[in-house]
Amino acid sequence: MDNETLHETTLEHALDVAKANHKEAIRLLDQARGSRASGDVGDDRVRQLEGLLQVAEEDLRRVAREQ
Repeated sequence: MDNETLHETTLEHALDVAKANHKEAIRLLDQARGSRASGDVGDDRVRQLEGLLQVAEEDLRRVAREQ
């Protein structure tokens, strides 16, 4: 495998990981928001997960630009 092919494969993998992380961050935040309504999760946890989603979105944009 030459360096260009390896680089493309690595970037494709990074994009797949970033997409999966973004999807999971959305899932966790949605779940926490639902649990907050019933009192099972506090506002602090929801804010943490909102921050996680923001980081996941930034990472996804960064990796997509590198493609």
